[in-house]
Amino acid sequence: MSVLEKYMLAKIIPVAVVDNEKELRNLADLCSKYVPAVELTMRTPYAKTALEILHKEYSHLSCAAATILSVEQAEEAIATGTKIIISPGFTPKLVEHCAAKGYQYVPGVASAAELEFCLSHGFKILKFFPAEAAGGIKWLKAVGPVYKHMGVTFMPLGGVNMDNVTEYLKLSNVIACGGSWLCPKDLMEKGNWEEIEKRFKEMQDLLKGLS
Repeated sequence: MSVLEKYMLAKIIPVAVVDNEKELRNLADLCSKYVPAVELTMRTPYAKTALEILHKEYSHLSCAAATILSVEQAEEAIATGTKIIISPGFTPKLVEHCAAKGYQYVPGVASAAELEFCLSHGFKILKFFPAEAAGGIKWLKAVGPVYKHMGVTFMPLGGVNMDNVTEYLKLSNVIACGGSWLCPKDLMEKGNWEEIEKRFKEMQDLLKGLS
């Protein structure tokens, strides 16, 4: 089993934007308690430090660096020790670079043409973003039979929440979902970790019900 496949076993992966060590450690502690994975976006000055701390002190968590938009960002994330990198979309240069390096990379797609470009470079686990705006479950059902024989699977993110995540996870071509609703930035900034933990607990209960 690859590092990426192990990461996807979480089924619902918390996706967060962290600005400081307190946010990071609170989030890492919740992931340690409820789900063994976390996805941190590379959108803040603190992101690189956060990834380094996760790699050194929370090695039991499967960690990914997200919002990778360039080759330079990809290399910066990999240098922290992070093994998985994820993009909301992709550029041909970035896909080609990650393929050449053999990185555990998840490019983002929202069309069959984008899917086929990534597939041609060996990437079969793809982010579907923005999921709801790009067609959601209907889109996944439509492309599923066409690429099933190629082993293509998706991680939807964008508009996925507690109300619809079960329907996404029931699809045979969905390997996991991004859980950005679990730890939204506004709740972290307010320090409302009680509400965030409530969401993690609801997620855990939902997953138990699916197993």
